[in-house]
Amino acid sequence: MAKLGDRIRAERRRQFVGRRDELALFEEILRASELPAIVLSVYGPGGVGKTTLLRQLEALCATHAVRCVTLDARNLQPNPDAFLLALCEATGCAAPEDAVSALGGEGRTVVFVDTYEAIQPLDGWIREGFVPDLPDNVLVVLLGRKRPTSGWRSDVWQTLCRTLPLRNLSDDEARSYLEAQAVPQEAYPDILEFTHGYPLALSLVADNYAQKGSLALGSDPAPDMIALLLERLMESVEEPLHRDLLEVSALVRMTTEAIIAEVVDSRRATELFEWLRSLSFIEVTPLGLMPHDLARDAIATELRWRNTDRYSELHHRARSYYSNRLDRATGPAQQAILFDYIYLHRDNPVVKPFFQWHSHGGAFLDAARPEDLPEILRMVDRHEGPESAKLAAHWFEHQPEAFFVLRGAAGADPLHGLLVKLDLGTAREHADGDPACLAALSYLDAKAPLRAGERATHFRFWMADEEYQSVSPSQSLLFVTVVQHYLTQPGLAATFLPCSDPAFWQPMFDYAMHGELKEAEFHVGGHRYGVFFSDWRVLPPKPWLALLSEREVPIKEAPQAHRPTPDVVVLSREGFEDSVHEALKAFSNDSRLAKSPLLRSRLVVDRLSGEAGTKERIEVLRELLKQAAQSMNTNVRDARLYHALDTCYLRPLRSQEMAAEKLDVSIATYRRHLKAGLERLTDLLWQQETGI
Repeated sequence: MAKLGDRIRAERRRQFVGRRDELALFEEILRASELPAIVLSVYGPGGVGKTTLLRQLEALCATHAVRCVTLDARNLQPNPDAFLLALCEATGCAAPEDAVSALGGEGRTVVFVDTYEAIQPLDGWIREGFVPDLPDNVLVVLLGRKRPTSGWRSDVWQTLCRTLPLRNLSDDEARSYLEAQAVPQEAYPDILEFTHGYPLALSLVADNYAQKGSLALGSDPAPDMIALLLERLMESVEEPLHRDLLEVSALVRMTTEAIIAEVVDSRRATELFEWLRSLSFIEVTPLGLMPHDLARDAIATELRWRNTDRYSELHHRARSYYSNRLDRATGPAQQAILFDYIYLHRDNPVVKPFFQWHSHGGAFLDAARPEDLPEILRMVDRHEGPESAKLAAHWFEHQPEAFFVLRGAAGADPLHGLLVKLDLGTAREHADGDPACLAALSYLDAKAPLRAGERATHFRFWMADEEYQSVSPSQSLLFVTVVQHYLTQPGLAATFLPCSDPAFWQPMFDYAMHGELKEAEFHVGGHRYGVFFSDWRVLPPKPWLALLSEREVPIKEAPQAHRPTPDVVVLSREGFEDSVHEALKAFSNDSRLAKSPLLRSRLVVDRLSGEAGTKERIEVLRELLKQAAQSMNTNVRDARLYHALDTCYLRPLRSQEMAAEKLDVSIATYRRHLKAGLERLTDLLWQQETGI
């Protein structure tokens, strides 16, 4: 029985025009008894038709009974493990070595890597590590925007790697495309003059015609062809939900029926998804639909310029969608949602550099190994001197799992960078001699004590090998890792990030709400290091990221907007217990309650807006104390504790003796109940304060 996939492939063949030379070269390689080249690099600017050509190459593989595996690099992080894991998933194998072996056997196999520029840091590893280990029947096809790096054009690769630059379509090919799209012939001259055979522009012209029934290109060529064509396409979209959907698709990384249902319209999600998929500039991926990059940028830019409020509203809806799912997901699913969440904020001036994956200087992040220590010490000594190198060696001995390095793409190159994430809780016993950790621990003990289950991280060393702590691709990748740590580290309470030149980084950290903490600064080798600090109990990571987004795209009535509260206090268990006791003693006295540290605890602050005054905080605290006490009045055993608290603090009698007499217990029993009640009440409120 024929399948719908056969019809889809047939329609693709019908609409596909041109690229005869490219297809002929590929077919020649497939038919050769011995591969004349083992790597084929196809490259060209965005919108020139690389992915469209890929579909035809896959079809040729099917015609010649050649196995093929396709990896979309947009869905990969630039490290070998992620690449090999994707290969395992594509081949159905459990281990990377099995996946590589599975590519062998009789006949030919082709491995396609689309959007290759997204994993540019792996270029050296692909060339020197991955390709040489493949069976000799495998052809690797790399499709990307950039011309192959010099490594592919030197040594033996001059003969083993073929390059295939893609250009615009010829006039004849462009006419064939327009004919297949039923565009009237009388419009061809204007269209060819306007588009110069640029495939994405041709497809947008055809979409405009299909939507509007006319072209109206005008006589003057547009300075920004894609933006102009998309603007006209948007104007011709009469269905409001279609316009909403296009705008949402330009903001989110991947568009699925689920996000359409929540952000656009739940009743018509399937219909809207199919309509979006029908557009020529929308690419279909295993994870959902996505506009071509040029189309995405043009739609988002135009929306933000034309209607800031609308841009903000859609941004907020999408953010809420990811935020709600982030809480319910775990493991790899949570990581995928987190990636989508952060991608939503790619234009934020702080977050934007984190996701320029293709420009991270040919390096990827990896856990440090024992054999990396000499290179790590060389790097630290080069930039911070021998005293710092000695401290790095000390911490590598006691917390090797805290060390992460940026490896060169070829693997054997010198390390490109370093990030050390010390766990201060376990570092205490080895902190002597390191002024950075001693200062941080001293501050935590005095001002922000860690509670049960809480952790603090000191990013003790971070640097790029060449640029040290200056702005660079390596520095951007390190900061990506820092933010991911904020969002995924269980029980994270506080972070310390040192800078050799804090004045330089001050504007960025001010924007990110990381204050410079004078108490945590330190000196090593005669140099002062400033330290930027964040207490994540005051403003947790998710609300922090949401607040950065609000500052980028203000929303008029964003519900439950979390804002930083400068006077939030983080009490130790002992301090919290003392504060609860004092608050009970001052239960009916507003002036005394106004001095309670509990008014600035998460317990109270999370239940009020940022503008709430002292009077409102007092009322909330009083109600919390009352509710916690009354919750004990649900069983006979705890009811005795509640009555002791009630008669002593909530509705006090003149003396404890009178309270004991009223409750018909001895004074010793009453005081025992009162002590137990205080402990129970504190436990209940502590659970609300800490969530543990």
